[in-house]
Amino acid sequence: MLNKKLFSAVLATLVILSVVAGSTGAFAQTQTTTTAPEGQTIIQTVASETNFSTLVGLLKVANLTDTLNGTTNYTLFAPSNEAFDKIPSSALATLANNTTALKRVLLYHVVPGTLLSKDIKGNGTLTTANGLSLPYSVTSTVVTVDNASITKTDINATNGVIHVIDSVMIPPANATAAATASATASGGFLGLPGFEALYAVAGLLAVAYLVIRRRK
Repeated sequence: MLNKKLFSAVLATLVILSVVAGSTGAFAQTQTTTTAPEGQTIIQTVASETNFSTLVGLLKVANLTDTLNGTTNYTLFAPSNEAFDKIPSSALATLANNTTALKRVLLYHVVPGTLLSKDIKGNGTLTTANGLSLPYSVTSTVVTVDNASITKTDINATNGVIHVIDSVMIPPANATAAATASATASGGFLGLPGFEALYAVAGLLAVAYLVIRRRK
């Protein structure tokens, strides 16, 4: 009886993981980084473009330049200067004077891993660097992340990729970090991220079943 129950649990786990993984594969992360010819990091790349001067200035205020200048790969949805111009100057000044709020907004534009335009499919959500849920949608003419449209894709850097957006994205006031964010950031169960960790659990259950069955 125990064997049958365990076997049923393993099968159910594998089926559920297959279904869920298929539904979340719309915006797959790729582990391969395409190195820019200039060999620049994300922060060096945006700093070299005058159209990102407002973004660069705010990243410095929020002490996030080192984050985007390291070896960890990120995807940056970078608002242009025109995107920041849509925000009233008084509101932008207030945000710049509140480091905590500013960091929350800027990290809402950063997703761990290198996400290229070819990986964008369907509709779904991404988990940002501060654990918030960032919705995206794809139509035949435009890719939208939250309220912003991507106007230029795949600006490659040595530590990730940049996509230019036409609006600044503001996380909902009541948005909280996902419960799994800390596990994902630290490498997840057995050092494996996301669904790879779940498949590892399913594999362990399957091994346990086979061991019990052999002993019988």
